[in-house]
Amino acid sequence: LPGIDDVDAWRALCTGWLTGKNEWRKKPPSPAAFANVDGLLEAVCAVKSLPDARYSEAQWEALDAIRRLLPRAAAELKLVFARHGEADFIEINQAALRALDAGDGPTDLMLALDYRIRHILVDEFQDTSITQRDLLVHLTSGWEAGDGRTLFVVGDPMQSVYRFREAEVGLFLHAQRHGIGSVALESLVLQANFRSQAGIVAWVNRAFAQVLPSNDDVAAGAVSYSPSVAVHPAAAESVTAHPFFNGDAEGQAKLVARLAREALAAPARADGEPSTVAILVRARTHLADILPRLRSEGLTFRAVEIEPLVDRPVVQDLLALTRAISHPADRVSWLAVLRAPWAGLTLQDLEAIAGAHDGASVWERIGDEGVVAAISPDGAQRLERVRTVMGRALAQRARSSLRDAVEGAWLALEGPACLQEAVDLEDADCYLAHLEKFEEAGRLTSLLDFEAGLAKLFSRPGAGVSERLQVMTIHNAKGLEFDTVIVPGLHADTASDERKLFMWMETLEGLLLAPVNPAGSDKDAIYELIRRLDKEKSAHEGGRVLYVAATRARSRLHLIGDCKRDPAGVVKEPARTSLLAKLWPIVATDFNTAPNPVASVAASAVAPTREDELLRLAAPASIAVPPALSWSAPADPGRDRDAIEFSWVGETARHVGSVVHRWLQRIAEDELVGWDRARISGARAAIANELAARGVAVAEIEPAVTRVIGALIATLDDSRGRWLLGPQRAARNEYRLSALVDGERRRLVIDRMFVDAEGRSWIVDYKTSTHQGGDVESFLLAEQSRYRDQLQRYASVAVNGEAMLGLYFPVLGGWREWPAARASEDDPALTE
Repeated sequence: LPGIDDVDAWRALCTGWLTGKNEWRKKPPSPAAFANVDGLLEAVCAVKSLPDARYSEAQWEALDAIRRLLPRAAAELKLVFARHGEADFIEINQAALRALDAGDGPTDLMLALDYRIRHILVDEFQDTSITQRDLLVHLTSGWEAGDGRTLFVVGDPMQSVYRFREAEVGLFLHAQRHGIGSVALESLVLQANFRSQAGIVAWVNRAFAQVLPSNDDVAAGAVSYSPSVAVHPAAAESVTAHPFFNGDAEGQAKLVARLAREALAAPARADGEPSTVAILVRARTHLADILPRLRSEGLTFRAVEIEPLVDRPVVQDLLALTRAISHPADRVSWLAVLRAPWAGLTLQDLEAIAGAHDGASVWERIGDEGVVAAISPDGAQRLERVRTVMGRALAQRARSSLRDAVEGAWLALEGPACLQEAVDLEDADCYLAHLEKFEEAGRLTSLLDFEAGLAKLFSRPGAGVSERLQVMTIHNAKGLEFDTVIVPGLHADTASDERKLFMWMETLEGLLLAPVNPAGSDKDAIYELIRRLDKEKSAHEGGRVLYVAATRARSRLHLIGDCKRDPAGVVKEPARTSLLAKLWPIVATDFNTAPNPVASVAASAVAPTREDELLRLAAPASIAVPPALSWSAPADPGRDRDAIEFSWVGETARHVGSVVHRWLQRIAEDELVGWDRARISGARAAIANELAARGVAVAEIEPAVTRVIGALIATLDDSRGRWLLGPQRAARNEYRLSALVDGERRRLVIDRMFVDAEGRSWIVDYKTSTHQGGDVESFLLAEQSRYRDQLQRYASVAVNGEAMLGLYFPVLGGWREWPAARASEDDPALTE
């Protein structure tokens, strides 16, 4: 009732509802009647705040605009997918649903699958989305009890932590009770814990009975705790809470490093394996002080998707180089290029170059001999190399792809010599591959999109790092286990209160949708309801995230958090949305009784940066610019393959070869079905666009397209080519492998691999080489000798040497084949 705001009056009202009596009107009952009804008051108050059952006219108007906008937005997205030849998981799921049900009944595919599919096994079912659940409903729609078909789903709802991927744990709870579609499920609960020692299991049972909700709730995504039974005996120590106060980040970082070192020094496990340690955080930002501390103490670690690629110094230098080459007037980027280690100009020299406000760009200023004369002799010598290299890069800019321009300038500036860690080469390669992916016709159409995509990439762990100490987010640790687990940053509040344009929520009953309220008006009740439900689901998931972190530990679990504490020693409770708040009933005593901040130290002042500590190469003995190809970074798989074939020909020929490879892959994946001369000739525009995107000059596009089409048609007309691309057993195209070759990690790409009708394995490489002259046979023999070791390496890695090797030359119609040498146990190439 709108006029009742008094809590006691609501308690009385609800008592009347529960007892079926209306005597509360005369004499309100005592609030004690609700003492044992957990959550009832909150539920009734939530009912009171429910919005009207119907949309208002203003809401309908906004929703109608959204209804008309969304189909067009979805259509535009499909065009983007088609243009790039890519799709996301949601699009794949929806395409699967459309393939099974056209809206007027099951499709032919659905009927065929209904006949063929006998058993379905779904793992990690607790992280299923509604779309995926609908897919299961369609696949099992014709099943009947006793027909011999089985549906087996496995999952742990207490480990459902992927709401950001549309996972709905309520689907698991609903399936337990009601089955999936027409299939009834028998529930089996597993309780034996084979991972953790009994001390950790007992603590988890005690703690998470309080952390997780007391009852399941499908709509709210609430999962109650299911206790475990330990298989392994208890150890002397199990779980320790480490309290810190008033933002002591340095003390926490020191403690993490100490705990990690002590755990790594512990004796080997009973099975003889060395102990392992994991540092798990809810968000990567919680490691800002910890990672530098680990490095400063000499602790090597494997960071799994932790360090953003854009934060790596080598990538920052390459990004500055990219922006400077793309836009000569980009002042900040040009200053970054001059400050980078390959030049290392001092601040005084940079001031002399860029301090004047005459409207000239930095590039124009360094070309002014008067400006160059005003800087130090050392700076002038360093500047001359940069000026020469960048001048060449800008002059040749329109004649190559942006990736090649940036990579060539970086090599000529001796960028690789500035690197400090082996992983920096892999980071540089990752950046250049990302640049190549985003450039179109030799330029970046949107620098913002490029940098947004770059922000989603992470530095690779690198070869040779310790596997015993790993740093990762809690989500990435799911499914793993470690002897010691350290969880810092429990106090961090990661909640976001962003108000979206409109809110929606999928449920088993349908879709809840509400637009944001107009500016200056009252809050939209439907919008606020969905927003509140979303927050409630996120709060429940937070408890499950904490559960995942705690249950990764075999022997020891360390929990680290920080609270505010006043001079009188009174501790303030942690932020409501933090993981520490969920643990507070269990660890509050540890914080309230801590006499002093554990391991707390005063923050030391940061020493000012001195110019003599500037990281830079030694001054060059001369201004001679090294050849741009005197060094090559580890390239992407396609470029590794092309390196031999096109090292002696022009850039356009290299791109032609790459495009031919891609189209041969597409034809082979279709097993020649639907491919003929007419279709190849009709693809001229698509091939031209692909060549342009790779940076082929406009004047060279037409002859390059003609060469690509010629090679493809020649393959279709050749009986050998049709045999290679046609139906084969166990066929793979552009098959990628990672292997150790001569002690170094290499990435290999096999163009075509299959098993023929006689049971022989084949490994074939396509070569788009041409030959001028009459002695084609001698040329093919020379090519066979040239690529023999490369194909032998493929065979050693992929099939232990038991294969036939082949080189196919589509332009020439040439073919060479020979048996591979069987790999020995001492072969240096080992498949990863």
